[in-house]
Amino acid sequence: MRRLPVLLCLAVLVLPLPALAHKLKVFAAVEGGDIVGSAYFAGGGKAMEVEGQVIAGDGAIIARFRTDIQGEFRVAAPSGQALRIHVDAGDGHVAEATLGVDEIAQAPANAAPANTADIEAAVARQIIPLRKQIDAMEERARFSDIMGGLGTIFGLFGIAAWVQAHRKTKP
Repeated sequence: MRRLPVLLCLAVLVLPLPALAHKLKVFAAVEGGDIVGSAYFAGGGKAMEVEGQVIAGDGAIIARFRTDIQGEFRVAAPSGQALRIHVDAGDGHVAEATLGVDEIAQAPANAAPANTADIEAAVARQIIPLRKQIDAMEERARFSDIMGGLGTIFGLFGIAAWVQAHRKTKP
């Protein structure tokens, strides 16, 4: 009967976890009236010459594209609607990025910043989505956070058991 908890713990530890070695990711932003971005795998490998689509909020396909040998793409950005950038590298490797209406509307078409204030405003507009992504990532409990917490708990119990055992051995 004592083996059951140990076997259950071992079973949980050896359960297959999702393989992220080939996880496909896509980054997209609006630049000068175009959607520019790149598709890449979680190890840093480029998703070369893969098919992609620009999809409107209602599900209509607005444009199709193919990444180049660097995994990058450029497509004309329609305004006035939120868009999804969908990339499919085959074998189940699919990724999407979302561009909101505000991100598309804030990027002027083919307009070069005239002075320092315009440059700072343009950089600030590009930083906002990155800050949102960082905030979302910081709020999630990652596997390493959970394992660190469990290690701390086991460590504290181990120290307490050692202290308790040390006290019993002294006369």
